[in-house]
Amino acid sequence: MNKKILIIGNGAKEYALAKKLSENNDIFITPSSDTLKEFATCLDIREDSVHELLEFALENGIDMTIAVSEKAINSDITMIFSQNKLQIFGANSKANEIISNKAYAKKVLYKLRIPTPKFGIFEKQNLAADYIKTQKYPFIIKTNDNNSATIITSEKTAKNVLETAFLEKNKKIIIEDYVYGTPFSFYTITDGYKALPIGSSLTYKHILEGNGGQLTDGMGACVPNYKLSLENEYFLMDNVIYPTLEYLEMGGNAYTGILGINGILTEEGEIAVLGWQSFTQDCDTDAILNSIDDDLYSLFEACIIGSFSDEFDNLNINDKQFVSIVQVCKNKENTENAINGIDNLEDDTLISFYPSVTKNKYLELEAHNGSVLVLTSSASSHSKAKEKVYKEASDIDFSGISYRKDICKINTMS
Repeated sequence: MNKKILIIGNGAKEYALAKKLSENNDIFITPSSDTLKEFATCLDIREDSVHELLEFALENGIDMTIAVSEKAINSDITMIFSQNKLQIFGANSKANEIISNKAYAKKVLYKLRIPTPKFGIFEKQNLAADYIKTQKYPFIIKTNDNNSATIITSEKTAKNVLETAFLEKNKKIIIEDYVYGTPFSFYTITDGYKALPIGSSLTYKHILEGNGGQLTDGMGACVPNYKLSLENEYFLMDNVIYPTLEYLEMGGNAYTGILGINGILTEEGEIAVLGWQSFTQDCDTDAILNSIDDDLYSLFEACIIGSFSDEFDNLNINDKQFVSIVQVCKNKENTENAINGIDNLEDDTLISFYPSVTKNKYLELEAHNGSVLVLTSSASSHSKAKEKVYKEASDIDFSGISYRKDICKINTMS
């Protein structure tokens, strides 16, 4: 019998999660988007309208809620749903502070002696400006409460970024050394006490080919990350994941859900941890979820009800290799912009849409400025998967289309 699942959030990662779970379950999701309506019931409820979401879940017999949205998590949805005896998969707001509060996260990394780039945290612009004078270029400036990160390559850029950040009334600014190497994401699923790896990705954050330009939420990924060794994964479990879970549990805020690590594997083979994240990313969710052969609903439920340790000694991760690319639209004109070629994709090609994609009066999908879709192909090797995904990408067309052409080109990575 199908379960009723409520998913909160509507980015590309929520699309991928909803599409995967809709194979055997009835999906409800909020906020709404035109593409989600094809396989889910969309609700017109704000992500942070917790009591309205609670009322809907109670009245409609929702079996499980999955809180992906940071707005929902930070609005205490996990605690409120749990108090009303509803199953919800996601961290509580206090545990999630290591993700939502970047300054706090850096302090926890330092306190737990987890290797992280040298950093400074500032609440006053003049002190931040003085600190910058001692920095070597490039370095990173981050704001405290969102995912913005700017690579600073000159004094002029640093001054402009600082002025903008403080004008926007950011309470804290993080200045961090830039670390050269291979970026990675490493994901685990946990009930707050036990954790099991669910996959890794080599993530491409830079907007330009050759890893140039500014940082983005992700322009593509290779799954699993072939540069991350088994020894590296053991190190991350023993020295990052478990110390983090123990720290949170001792503070009375056990973390339930997916706990990811973002980091850099340096040219010397060392690991530098940049921070944590509460779910997979838009650019790698399809790949990670389709690497797991276990039933996702059963896996999530075991974490919620406390049977995770008894039911799962390890996970069934298949040996497929995935390559994902993000296609964006650089057409700022608000005109008709139909997406062509979707119907030509192979049956095993995975596609996830961003909420900006709409349907016109002819029921055609239309691209708007910004991120449009994620394409993912799998094969027995990354090289074969890369060849497949770029062939598929060449069949898709819309005005202003752009995407990196060097995702997973092994011989060009640094």
